[in-house]
Amino acid sequence: MRKVALFFLQGAGFKGLEGQTAERVSRRLVRGRDGAAVDFYEVDGESPLYIQDVCKYDEYDVFIFICGKVFITQEGVDSLAKIASDREDLFAIAPVTNLSEVSQQTQPPPFSYQTISVLTWAVREIRELYGDEVAVVDEIDGFCLGIKSQVLEDLPEDTRLVELPDVIRGRGERFGIAKGIYAHCYGDLYESGRDDLLVLVPLDSRDILDIGCANGLLGEILKKRQTCRVTGVDSNAALLNVAETRLDNVINGDIEEIIDRGTLGKFDCIVCGDLLEHLNNPWKVVSGLRRHLKKGGLFVASTPNIANWAIVYEMLKGRWDYVPFTILSGTHIRFFTKQTLQECFEDAGYRIREITLQGFDVPPEGAEFIDMLRMNMPGIDVEELKAAEIVVAAEP
Repeated sequence: MRKVALFFLQGAGFKGLEGQTAERVSRRLVRGRDGAAVDFYEVDGESPLYIQDVCKYDEYDVFIFICGKVFITQEGVDSLAKIASDREDLFAIAPVTNLSEVSQQTQPPPFSYQTISVLTWAVREIRELYGDEVAVVDEIDGFCLGIKSQVLEDLPEDTRLVELPDVIRGRGERFGIAKGIYAHCYGDLYESGRDDLLVLVPLDSRDILDIGCANGLLGEILKKRQTCRVTGVDSNAALLNVAETRLDNVINGDIEEIIDRGTLGKFDCIVCGDLLEHLNNPWKVVSGLRRHLKKGGLFVASTPNIANWAIVYEMLKGRWDYVPFTILSGTHIRFFTKQTLQECFEDAGYRIREITLQGFDVPPEGAEFIDMLRMNMPGIDVEELKAAEIVVAAEP
């Protein structure tokens, strides 16, 4: 029987609570089939791992190395190990992914996923479409690869694992891309222009406050689009180092504390893109920000929709799994539906100008689930079930 070791090299990707959340999801995915377990090792990225370190584990036939925050299922690990073991003509095997610098390795998912269940459906659909098909290539992205133990032994012992793709390519060896094995990778999710919020910011707004500004990209786009001064607020100092090169002013701190000081000033428009769900008391912040809007100003905000069908589906199965940068992000502590978000603003004295739902494509299993709910709960809002995001524009 083939014995496989899976190494998670955790040095790359986001850290903090979201990083810890990603690690929990990774463990569950590779241990999720009928209680099966794979031998896996988590390696601190601050301590480089070399081939000589791995070769000490001589009981394994195949090694799979994952660098950064990557989600792959137990079935994906099994299939990757099998192909790596069977294909004598290829030095290493890699899966396809949603995000890669190698075009042949990029595979858009068949539908969006917010939860572990829906991710596994996407993985299964890609598997059914491509099976064991392998593309022979000269280059792969190094986020995930499977390699036989005897192949590793032929490489220099002082080779760092993160350098494996470059070293293999330098030897003129060939790689394989397993088109039926899908892994999810994370990109830079703080670098978002948020077109959905941009369209709501009035063109005549001259003083704009962006709370939760991250890298400041939204404000930079606004400044290029119109004559305005943009102030950004964020509690992440590293992100603000970038934002201060893009915006007119940045404030480092927690908006829940800043709001009590009353020092923000007055603005024509306040933007809170996916921020309220991170706050201990979003109701207090929404109410407090009203006094910082000029007459005729506008508050633009977005938040995930907890009434999304995928969340309801998981709850009915007894699951509430936090998944990074989704509706159930590991840093979300407050949750809203369309109605409760509207009440949050109306109770604070705002007049709702517009509130909309943003939906994404729904997989066949999701459509069946929504139909079942609709038939058993007449009057249920199907559009809200399909929506992942709620966007509101409100006047003081």
